[in-house]
Amino acid sequence: MLHSALPPAEALDLVPLADIARGGMGMVQLCRVSGGRLDRRALAVKRLNPAIEQEPEFVNMFLDETWITATIDSPHVVKVEAWGRDDYGMYLAVELVEGVSLSRLVKESREKQEPFAERTVANIASQICDGLHAAHDLRGENGAPLGLVHRDLTPGNVLVSFEGMVK
Repeated sequence: MLHSALPPAEALDLVPLADIARGGMGMVQLCRVSGGRLDRRALAVKRLNPAIEQEPEFVNMFLDETWITATIDSPHVVKVEAWGRDDYGMYLAVELVEGVSLSRLVKESREKQEPFAERTVANIASQICDGLHAAHDLRGENGAPLGLVHRDLTPGNVLVSFEGMVK
């Protein structure tokens, strides 16, 4: 539906370094690029499970996610560096956020019984809202709002960099 304006696929030589996360739909890996315009860059690479990649509905969802994420211009949304297909299947390569998930921060806060300061909560919430606003304000080529809604906003999907940037 939305991927008519999908940026062109780009072949990257991705060297997997570690698994970051796994789920029913796929996985995210820490990879280093070997060669090309992104040579030696560390990226987070999302991959569909091979079985899922056989289902057109899931492939279309993956391509929609790729197009939407690549189109959003916000410091609070991870930047798409490239997407394509390699020997392991389809991938979406995005900037690597050096930090931790909000879910990990919350868990450690509870375990250590050290609640967040109100200003920290407000800062994180404000940055999340800025990223969501950029997505919700996205418009099509005709200028009409696309009406995007983030359907998976969870603390595990919110990343906080070591510098305090929320994505």
